[in-house]
Amino acid sequence: DMVNYEDLIGKAFEYGGRGPDKYDCYGLLREMYRRVGKEVPDYKSPSVGPEIIAMILDKKQEWEEVEKKDGCAMLIRLRGNAHVGFTLPYGMFIHVWERSGGVTVERIRDWEARIVAYYDYL
Repeated sequence: DMVNYEDLIGKAFEYGGRGPDKYDCYGLLREMYRRVGKEVPDYKSPSVGPEIIAMILDKKQEWEEVEKKDGCAMLIRLRGNAHVGFTLPYGMFIHVWERSGGVTVERIRDWEARIVAYYDYL
């Protein structure tokens, strides 16, 4: 079952953004999980890498490292920072960051070298 995300494409990036018009990477991840029926807790917007990683690791009982699959979180290394995306079918993922010009869909393959791990929310 394909989750609909077309309406999110091009929405602006903003630290702390939780939608519906502006998102940061974690806000977008939460929105994608919401669309597949999972309520992921919010945190005071982690916008720096160590906070994002700590958040996922601290919540280990809720976040489980998984093999790459559609509909899970991707933890990405971004210039000494950390970043998250949400995997889509056909080797794509959706994410947003300050240099993406808004919410965008890209090939996972193009980011392979920066991917730390895949996680799913239980």
